[in-house]
Amino acid sequence: MSTHQNSRRAALITGAAGELGQRICEHLAGQGKNIIGLYRNKLPKAHKNMLPLCCDLNEADSIVAPLKSTDTVIHLAWQGGVLGSCGKNSAEISDDMVRASENVILTRNLVRAMERANAQKIVFLSWVGVDRRGDNVMLREKYWAENIIINSAIPEKIIIRAGVIGTGQNDSDFYKAAAVLAKIPLILPLPRKIEGVVLTTIKDVLWAVEQALKQNQGKDAGCRVIDLTSTTPSSGASVLEAMDIKAWGRRRLVIRGIIGNALFCWTEKKFGTAKVNEAKMTDFFAASTINLRAPAQGLPPTAIGSSQGHKTDLISAL
Repeated sequence: MSTHQNSRRAALITGAAGELGQRICEHLAGQGKNIIGLYRNKLPKAHKNMLPLCCDLNEADSIVAPLKSTDTVIHLAWQGGVLGSCGKNSAEISDDMVRASENVILTRNLVRAMERANAQKIVFLSWVGVDRRGDNVMLREKYWAENIIINSAIPEKIIIRAGVIGTGQNDSDFYKAAAVLAKIPLILPLPRKIEGVVLTTIKDVLWAVEQALKQNQGKDAGCRVIDLTSTTPSSGASVLEAMDIKAWGRRRLVIRGIIGNALFCWTEKKFGTAKVNEAKMTDFFAASTINLRAPAQGLPPTAIGSSQGHKTDLISAL
């Protein structure tokens, strides 16, 4: 990638080697945009117009130099997935522990480096239902990461809030977790109490990133939020039934109610929790069960949410 004057317009992407990061890199590179793809352990796939750069966000000084070649950062890097970097979900984990977690520290380091490099825009992938007071540690980490970004000196801040990201492919984390429930022959246990699942497709995320990169409102832009929420959230039962029909070509015996709920949990423990950090369906659902703010009437399910002012604290579960 050349270092001419226009290289300052390149987009720097953290977490470029992750599944979502690679899709975004591929999409933007295919549009001819210059990209700096940050990675820590795994080298991302090669793309035209992309410069891969090994960088540890634990060391803020190491990222200042590459930031001077870009105005825009797309922040995707996140440890622990739906569990967060604390490794467990519990209301007993204090705010101080969450604020000292790896994900929050990495975000703080990135923001400080961007301020030093005079970077103009950050696009942050967050999650629907960020909540400072909830049991889900990942949502609390996202809350404090948003808080750091909103209260930074970066002129333009865009937060994309996604739900469960499903690619529609069998190799995505969401579908791997859902496949656990298809391992009992002839029956399909359905959860009784898990509702309000917010599904976000890769196309939704790519659309939101494109919109964020197109915006250029200058030093007084403040912070804006793009909510990728559905007007009619799915239930855990409806998602599993749809996946089961697609996978097997016929409907199996559906077990609902107390028995279905018990079998649902037992199936996860029996077939899907070999590793501590392995994704489970209950992880996805718990992180997505919220009171939705539906888009205005007449708008598509993917819609731009409301603006927020500069130097303001976040309200729990916006």
